[in-house]
Amino acid sequence: MAAYLTHQQKVLRLYKRALRHLESWCIFRDRYRFFACLLRARFEEHKDEKDMVKATKLLMAAEQEFWEKQHPQPYIFPDAPEGTSYERYDCYKVPEWVLEYWHPSEKAMYPDYFAKREQWKKLRMESWEKEIKQLQEETPPGGPLTEALPPARKPGHLPPLWWDYVTAPRHQP
Repeated sequence: MAAYLTHQQKVLRLYKRALRHLESWCIFRDRYRFFACLLRARFEEHKDEKDMVKATKLLMAAEQEFWEKQHPQPYIFPDAPEGTSYERYDCYKVPEWVLEYWHPSEKAMYPDYFAKREQWKKLRMESWEKEIKQLQEETPPGGPLTEALPPARKPGHLPPLWWDYVTAPRHQP
């Protein structure tokens, strides 16, 4: 993820936040669509603005207006952070090593996945020493400054500890 957002990304995120808060203000769908079209027209008015100073001032004014008019209790989707069902199914996520104990008849139901998994395991065994060496070389003497892992060093190479990304469980059962 980039450290800084572009102007376009900021505008798009503001537009989406404004639409979501508009949904909280307008209960009836027809009324919501009317105001959403008006909001879209306001954004479209300045979409071809070439002067970045003016565009930045417009964005700041829009963010200020959004702040003043935002809903006091916006709708939060149940599965979103702070939602009522957020992380509800985490207890059902099983670690990847459990698949080692499946019966061969169970593994036979998913031949493609287990064939790919065997390739991953082989690749993991081959790349493990290089990954650990890279981590040791890039870790400062006082220990790591953040929890972020270093990226892959060359295109086509794997980042250290890639196994956790490849075998991550699904979000919902």
